[in-house]
Order: sequence, then structure tokens, then C-alpha cells
Amino acid sequence: MNITSSIFLSICFEFQSTLKTLREIIIGYSFSLSSKVYVLFKKGSSWQVTTSSLLSYPKNTLGYHLGCFLLQHKFEPQPRCEDHDIFHLLTGYAIDTTSEIAMQFWLWGNGKRSFFVALAILAGTVFYPDQYGTFKQAFQEGKQSMPIHHIDYKQHLYSPISIVTSIKY
Repeated sequence: MNITSSIFLSICFEFQSTLKTLREIIIGYSFSLSSKVYVLFKKGSSWQVTTSSLLSYPKNTLGYHLGCFLLQHKFEPQPRCEDHDIFHLLTGYAIDTTSEIAMQFWLWGNGKRSFFVALAILAGTVFYPDQYGTFKQAFQEGKQSMPIHHIDYKQHLYSPISIVTSIKY
């Protein structure tokens, strides 16, 4: 390999890395903005809970585990979208951009139909072609799992986490 090829490859790798960073920034900002708009159109009322109030639930409950998840990520429940973080608990998907999109593919496969889910899937399809395998697998797992998107999780905050997580499969 000559020096010209080495410099060219170095520039290509740097360019690729920069594009991936820009992709994360753009999609992350887009998700943040769209979630704020989504809340305006979301039906239902807020659960009126905070991370600290959830942490006061008994340790084996869904509410407590939701509180731990929120604390771990330094989040507070987003009014009228509290079940979103429960989907992370039940599906096991992390909160990074790729995992968030994979969870939306999982939810679509599971039967959840919303503009936000469709938008996330579109963003994943367009901006993350390198993750198609991950997204396809998430979709398939969602199809094979018992539907979870329609459950009123507020009614299950005192339920043992073992019972709630067993509904995934």
C-alpha cells in the first residue's frame, strides 16, 4: 500500500465518522423536536408521577423499576407519554438513537400504529442503512411477541415486575 492510498483511506474513514456523528446529531434533534410535538396530539391524561415518587413504590413493582430506569438515565416522565419508557423496560432496548429506532420497529411489528412510530421507522430506513439487520430482527421479534402497546400501564404500576415483563413473549 502506498502513501497516497493510505492518506485516501484515512480521509474516507474520517469523512465516514463525521457523517455518522452528524447523523446522530440530526436524528437526535429531530426525535427531541418530534416528541414535543407528539405530546400535543397524544390523547389521555398525564399520570402525575415523578421519578422520585416511582422510587417509593415497593422494590418488586413496575413502578419502582420504571423509577430506576428514569433515574439511571436522568429522565423525568414525559406527561402523556409515560408508557414509552415502560416499552424500553419490557423490550430491553437502550436509549441510544439506533436502539430507539429498533424499538420503534419492534413496536410496529407488535401492532402499534402511530405517526411517531412510522416517522421513526422512516428515519431509520433512510439514515441507518447499516442497521437494517437490527431493525428487521426487532420487527420480527415484535411480531412474535404478545401485543403490549394497548395496555394501561398506569394500572399496573403496583404490579410485580415479573408479571408485567412476562407479557413480552
